[in-house]
Amino acid sequence: MDLSAAQRGRSQIAFSRPAALPGLTVGQFRSDGPLFTCVTDRYATALHFSGRSEWSLRGARWSSGPGTIDVKVPGEVFAEHARQGQRRFQVVIFDARMVDEARATLDSPASPPTENALCAHDPRAAPLAALHRSLLRGDATPLELAGVSSEALAALCELTTMRRDPPRPRSAWARAVTRARELLDARFTESIALDELAAHARLDKFRLCRAFREEVGLPPHAYVTYRRVGLAGALLARGVPQAEVAARVGLYDQSQLHRHFKRIAGVTPGAYARAAR
Repeated sequence: MDLSAAQRGRSQIAFSRPAALPGLTVGQFRSDGPLFTCVTDRYATALHFSGRSEWSLRGARWSSGPGTIDVKVPGEVFAEHARQGQRRFQVVIFDARMVDEARATLDSPASPPTENALCAHDPRAAPLAALHRSLLRGDATPLELAGVSSEALAALCELTTMRRDPPRPRSAWARAVTRARELLDARFTESIALDELAAHARLDKFRLCRAFREEVGLPPHAYVTYRRVGLAGALLARGVPQAEVAARVGLYDQSQLHRHFKRIAGVTPGAYARAAR
């Protein structure tokens, strides 16, 4: 991960570029210094952690606080008018190529958003919040990052387009999900790239991630993790050592096995293995 940092007055800024997501830049901001004005040059979204800011954009006034998702588009003037407490937030910046690819695939002409500040729990902003949180964790798998970034790009396009998609052909999407699920079931211990999964399903990755979540109840990366934990339980019950279990089910190491297993099964791998004897 390429990392750079800068400090100006009482503001601190650090940027990173995840190797698994070329074209995406992540910024960590902390500021209780002077109010600021800027002109955005790329599409960006921000998740706020602390502090509250009052700002204007295209003549409208907005408020951002903990749990708020902001949406910015190129060429807009952002002007902060008031602030309470120290602002701390994360920004995800998308290169134009990424957004252009998503717009072309989804047939979503660009238009300024009607809302620039949304609650992270708002269904329209939830995919953007999921991307932020995956990046904050720092241990997301490549498939997870590809999935959440694709869903986030689709959500960004929907929030910044002139019109909505026509009614979705659910039957065709269901067939695509079935094909994707069959591939994941056959190879869930392997690392499968989202582009490969989408090609196999015969549906673009942006629609596939959404359709898979709707049809299966989990996004592709989470479905794979649940399958891996299920197999891990069977291996642990047979007395297979945890380090070997992690390798056999496709997890990076024993610590990752511990984290996923406890989150999904509710107990640690060691406790599960002892109970199964």
